[in-house]
Amino acid sequence: MSLNAHSSSFRDPSGFIFVEDGLVKRQINPIYFETYSALNEADFYIKAIEYGLLISHEELFVSKEKIIIQPEQIPFITYPYEWSFNQYKEAALLTLKFQKFALEHNFSLKDASAFNIVFYKGKAIFIDTLSLDIYEEKTPWRAYKQFITHFLGPLVLAHYHGAASLKLMSNFIDGIPLSMLSTMLPISTKLNPFLYTNIHLLAKFEAKHNEDYKGDTKA
Repeated sequence: MSLNAHSSSFRDPSGFIFVEDGLVKRQINPIYFETYSALNEADFYIKAIEYGLLISHEELFVSKEKIIIQPEQIPFITYPYEWSFNQYKEAALLTLKFQKFALEHNFSLKDASAFNIVFYKGKAIFIDTLSLDIYEEKTPWRAYKQFITHFLGPLVLAHYHGAASLKLMSNFIDGIPLSMLSTMLPISTKLNPFLYTNIHLLAKFEAKHNEDYKGDTKA
């Protein structure tokens, strides 16, 4: 049987979600088998589900070509650009809490997209079962920039310009660009060490990297 990935789940080589008989399911590809096995052997999924961090799932099918799991079905999905400021803040804190929990078990979130979170039974919960990697000692958080563009940046914009600015996420599903965040924030935020380091300086480094990259391609 040929399965078609859902339109929102086509980028990750680790697997994809699909709908079958009205039920949302997820296929795990061989490239992710080692990590999936490590997570199961460490009982990480069980613990994360018990702590209310991750949506529960059951394993339906296992072969050398694929593994099929079925997550707990969520009847109503809302998206980041539909959330209130407090919901957005709760989703950001959940992401950080989940990353801290993962590190304590020698794993790490490999992406920090706001679209990996939904509100279910009155609270935020992570729904991407495959967003975890085995942690490599002394390596930076690979999802750091994504967390800035999906969470910190939008929340800071909302603080200065109102919650309506969160609706920008409907146009930037990959996160609000660092250059835009830096430009839209008041100049006074450059005097704030935290905001300068995590937004303005990061935007400056990204711009320089892009210029250097363009220069290299012309050489």
